[in-house]
Amino acid sequence: MIVTEQMVEQALAYLNEQPHPLARARKRLLDAENKAKQLYAKALLLADGPVDARKATAETAAAYVKARDDEANATLELEDHRQRVRGAEFIIECWRTENANIRAAERVR
Repeated sequence: MIVTEQMVEQALAYLNEQPHPLARARKRLLDAENKAKQLYAKALLLADGPVDARKATAETAAAYVKARDDEANATLELEDHRQRVRGAEFIIECWRTENANIRAAERVR
């Protein structure tokens, strides 16, 4: 068999974690997005000059740049967990197919 019982057990354990890592990653991303928006708005309000200059000042503010970096890291984590879910589902599907093929081969004998 290509898919071992241990692989299936690990896939099922990952899919059954509560709260699921994918949900936690989504929350972290939303929190990071909201924080970035708040910091941008604060920096924009504190900046002086024409609108374009205030926007540029807000976009280059250290706190906002860090918040955007945190947002990017949260996006990476979210995509990682999405891929892990797809991988776990694929392992389980392969296991099902292998077992169905084994059962079919036994019936033919």
